[in-house]
Amino acid sequence: MMHTILVIDDNLPTLTTLCMILNTNGYCAIEAQDAEGAERKFRDNPVDMLLVDHGLPGISGSEVARHLKEIRNVLVAMLSGSPELKETPADIDLLLPKPCPVRDLLSAIGDLFDSDR
Repeated sequence: MMHTILVIDDNLPTLTTLCMILNTNGYCAIEAQDAEGAERKFRDNPVDMLLVDHGLPGISGSEVARHLKEIRNVLVAMLSGSPELKETPADIDLLLPKPCPVRDLLSAIGDLFDSDR
């Protein structure tokens, strides 16, 4: 079964790179650059996981995740380059450093899907 991951990041090069990595490793990645686009794509697609950047403009990745999880419960992995974010926020299943090595990212996402069975 191919899992669908909604990637939410306002940095276009990062967003494009993450989607390319996921798509070439057996996932179906959908991209969104902001909360509004994320909600639209989330409602229109069978999303299994959110991969969301913590530092979105105007709204935190945690808030976006919390809002989307109210619509439908999904797994949430958060990327954060913020050194002050030490603990995993509520509603987040996995907190990853940004930048995250590709092998670590794929391993963590695979483990999260495996643990959800």
